[in-house]
Amino acid sequence: MLPLKEEILHGIYDAFAEWSPGLTLACKKNCAVCCTQNVTITAIEGEVIHRLIRENGCELWLAESLQKKETTNRPRMTTNDFAGACLQGENVQPEQYGNMSPCPFLEDGCCRIYEVRPFSCRCFASEQRCLSGTSALLPEYYLSASTAVLQIIEHLGQGEYWGNMLDVLAALCDLPENRKYATLLPASFVDQSRVQLVKAKPLPGFLLLEDEMGKIAPLVDAIFLRKVGEKTVESILNGR
Repeated sequence: MLPLKEEILHGIYDAFAEWSPGLTLACKKNCAVCCTQNVTITAIEGEVIHRLIRENGCELWLAESLQKKETTNRPRMTTNDFAGACLQGENVQPEQYGNMSPCPFLEDGCCRIYEVRPFSCRCFASEQRCLSGTSALLPEYYLSASTAVLQIIEHLGQGEYWGNMLDVLAALCDLPENRKYATLLPASFVDQSRVQLVKAKPLPGFLLLEDEMGKIAPLVDAIFLRKVGEKTVESILNGR
């Protein structure tokens, strides 16, 4: 049986997958231009990845992959930090961060953790085939919906690690269930990764335009009204 937060996370993934099939996407297997080291996740998403790694006995592979991360600017403002600042009328600009080097989880153009990939990877798509250095082509409402889901996932993981995927996964290596990494990573590696992270924040509100609500409201409702046991996801997220 999955922990409650992980069960909710998988429900969010399912709701988004059920909402998004209307788009005709160019994404195909072995199309990995967008699969870079520029991915942010929550601790919950990281724990899901670690569980797959443990179940498949791939700790050595993950330890080696984590050490391939390259020096880059790390985000200091979470998605909900940014949304909160915008809703308060502050003049803020999205941070420029990340590294466009290939994700170390790619092998022959395919993702080794595809079945448990985080939401930042799940929502990244394009209606035209991407080339290196070019931007994805997507309707604005899809981008807004993806941001809203990122906000909900961050709210789910509030108070826990948030940041670059490789840093979050490294920081989680000192959990009791991941103690095997103690002999697989350099002594200071986990600590160095942890200081790059910030804490996930509660949901301050959504950054949605009125003319987008018709398309996005069904997705948000599908997430919030989803039942986990006897409660809805909305009531659980609100602490009821």
